[in-house]
Amino acid sequence: MKHNQYTNQDFQALIEKYLDGKISIEEVKMLVNYYESFQENNEWVEELGSESQIKNKMLINILESIQEDRPVKTIPFYKKSMFKYVAAACLIASIALGFVYKLQYNKTANAVVTNNTIQSGSDKATLTLEDGSHIALEKETTYESAKLKSNGKSVVYNKSGKSEDELVYNYLTVPRGGQFVVELSDGTKVWLNSDSKLKYPVSFIKGNPREIQLVYGEAYFEVSKSTKHNGDAFSVKTNDQLITVLGTEFNVKAYKNETEILTTLVEGSIAVGNGVTNGVLRPGEQSRLSQFKNEFEIYEVEVADIISWRKGEFSFTKKPLEDIMRVLSRWYDVDVVIANEELKSVGFTGVISKQQSIEYILEIIKSTNNMNYKIENKSIVIE
Repeated sequence: MKHNQYTNQDFQALIEKYLDGKISIEEVKMLVNYYESFQENNEWVEELGSESQIKNKMLINILESIQEDRPVKTIPFYKKSMFKYVAAACLIASIALGFVYKLQYNKTANAVVTNNTIQSGSDKATLTLEDGSHIALEKETTYESAKLKSNGKSVVYNKSGKSEDELVYNYLTVPRGGQFVVELSDGTKVWLNSDSKLKYPVSFIKGNPREIQLVYGEAYFEVSKSTKHNGDAFSVKTNDQLITVLGTEFNVKAYKNETEILTTLVEGSIAVGNGVTNGVLRPGEQSRLSQFKNEFEIYEVEVADIISWRKGEFSFTKKPLEDIMRVLSRWYDVDVVIANEELKSVGFTGVISKQQSIEYILEIIKSTNNMNYKIENKSIVIE
């Protein structure tokens, strides 16, 4: 399709396909060609509604900024924005332009893909009941009992009107390649990321602290305020750490194969400590607890990056490739080896839908840096 054959409808359709996670690499190239045709003829802008005008102005800004010199070690995918839809448009532009223009200069060998069985993650988990029995929860399946019900995406516990005399615990385990949501009996919501496990009471005892445990993994908590529960405080325990809250939103990352526990406060206030070192977090701050060196520190972070997984996105700001691959390995349930040590520290910035294929993401990274990859079954080697 030549430049003068593009229509406004073509452009809008490509943007919607990207937002739905269905755009192909060839269509990304088409999108770039469309930007070029816009520079030659922008009469169609007058025909667009206000929403589309915003998108296209932002896309042009991206086009201009991409032509500027950049640091070698940080590869930006997009320009961040306050507005969700504009941010999505910016992301499309920078990924597309970065892919096509960089590809012209990085003539690496074609990627080797053999028996690619890698799929993006989905809603799935295993519920372990108090009697030790296991219930498989997954998309398009339902489960219901006297105490709870699940629609295949989340499990909701009944809100008990009476006080329990003894705590009875359930476990929710999310495998690699999965995600799930649980609403506890007090109304607290917990989003569990891939490779995570949560222990919690079926019902809480009134007058006692509400205590649950993130056995391992990553979770986002939206805690029901203590004022709704006669002042009963809420706490989350992980290995070597205790978080005490009164009603707030925060993210905890405590994976088995990582040496740090990262706790990020979105709103409200929480106290974090391990019995030796303690601190109080304010919104926008993160605490880092080293499990082996017993080091504890608090600093400001970009919260949007940290909680993006809950919104169905990968969001990175100058994130080392090694860390990115660790995130991708959990979501796509794949083993990743970075054979070239120098590549491990290369930083990337960007946001992309978690529903995109792993190969699509690898192609973007490949096109912005001198690297190649091989896929065989459920294994990836980057070199």
